[in-house]
Amino acid sequence: MVSKIRKAKGSMMMTAVAVIVIFSLLIAFSARMLTNSTQNTVTVSVGSQAELLAHTGTEYAMALLFPLGSDNGSLSSSLWGGGEPASRSILPDNCNSVSHSSGNVLCNGFREGCFLDRLYIDVKKIISDEVSGSDVLYEYRITSSAVCSVPFIDTYCEPGSDVCSGNTGYYQVRRSEITKSSDISWNISAE
Repeated sequence: MVSKIRKAKGSMMMTAVAVIVIFSLLIAFSARMLTNSTQNTVTVSVGSQAELLAHTGTEYAMALLFPLGSDNGSLSSSLWGGGEPASRSILPDNCNSVSHSSGNVLCNGFREGCFLDRLYIDVKKIISDEVSGSDVLYEYRITSSAVCSVPFIDTYCEPGSDVCSGNTGYYQVRRSEITKSSDISWNISAE
């Protein structure tokens, strides 16, 4: 009878160790899932900022391309300098090195680590049978791309504080936007 009790104690000890190991693994897995969830939330948030900055670049290009109050559409744009529309980059020089505190909304408007890295207008001149005389249709393809740095989230943060230790690593998210528009230059003097 004594040996049955000793066997039962050994069996209970093995069961207790197994339960402790299983619960430890579950806790570690849950903590990892929580960290991944927080990292995904930060990535989505910063990605949205990159998307908004890319959209801001597109709006800037459209404002340059189609000036308000112009009689001749995109041909009145200061981009062409009075000449024929041609494909070109309109991104300011060294946009990725502009400081957030400089107030340049186009280059670095939302926060440090976000910048517009591509702003290009591709011009296609179309002359077709539907367009008579010297009327010309221009098709524009605006490509705007922004990059933002996302911090790696550490698992240790002070309760009720935004201060987390170990946030020294970053990775980048890129968001791009392509917009097409067209404009026709009418030959008003032709009859």
